[in-house]
Amino acid sequence: MSNTTNISVIGEAIYPHLNKPDVRFSEAGEFKVTLKVAKSDATEMLKSYDKAIEDSLKLAEQNNKGKKIKDAPKPYTEENNFVFFKYKMKATGVNQKTKEKFSQRPQLFDAKKNPVPLNTIIWGGSKLRCAYSLVPYYTPMLGAGVTARLKAVQVIELVEGKDSNLFSKEDGYEATPEPKSEVISNDKTEVQESKDF
Repeated sequence: MSNTTNISVIGEAIYPHLNKPDVRFSEAGEFKVTLKVAKSDATEMLKSYDKAIEDSLKLAEQNNKGKKIKDAPKPYTEENNFVFFKYKMKATGVNQKTKEKFSQRPQLFDAKKNPVPLNTIIWGGSKLRCAYSLVPYYTPMLGAGVTARLKAVQVIELVEGKDSNLFSKEDGYEATPEPKSEVISNDKTEVQESKDF
């Protein structure tokens, strides 16, 4: 189940962290995005998610001698006529098998399958497709379920932050530009290979 790559339908990005990882809740950082999809377009995706969740529950029950296992929270929520699918990828960590440290980022492609430059900031409202795998997990506290592990993103329509022309220049506070070392660098970060789109 975890090795199969799935491709989402096109949806709207909600709070994307695709250029820089979100470190608010974890120092390791997490690349993530929630994809807002019309329920009418999400039927097949929901079927595959629910099948993966069912398989994860069965596996956990087998591994726990038939003990009844509770459902973990789903990696999607339904609200009105939309489904919100959550995708995430750890930015850094330690490989469980080799014990080596790693850093990674999702591959970003444009609509024509060209790599998106790292200085292109993807904002909420962008139209995206996500490549992901559904990875089963079980913990006694949460139960059994799947997580949608992000692999790559295809940007169909880009929404970028724009300079604001609402104000005129005034005397007063002036921000100091960030040093160039703060700019996203791909030198030490491996990008996962992907031919998904």
